[in-house]
Amino acid sequence: MQITGSAVDDYDLEGKMANGFYSQEMYLGEDGQLTWFNAGVRVGVGIGLGVCVGLGIGVGLLMRSYQTTTRNFRRRFF
Repeated sequence: MQITGSAVDDYDLEGKMANGFYSQEMYLGEDGQLTWFNAGVRVGVGIGLGVCVGLGIGVGLLMRSYQTTTRNFRRRFF
């Protein structure tokens, strides 16, 4: 069985169909380059996710230390 280059492009290394969010027909006029808008959106999403994860970890640590501190005060003074 002969495999052509176009058949290989449709499959990833594991032999499964590669699913993208956008089909190739949507970008017939594009040359494959990343536009400034798309790059900005990617950077913005990355920064937003980083801030959300950082705030989640920070609030979690703050709550944990608050609970530990109040538990120790209750043992000593009450």
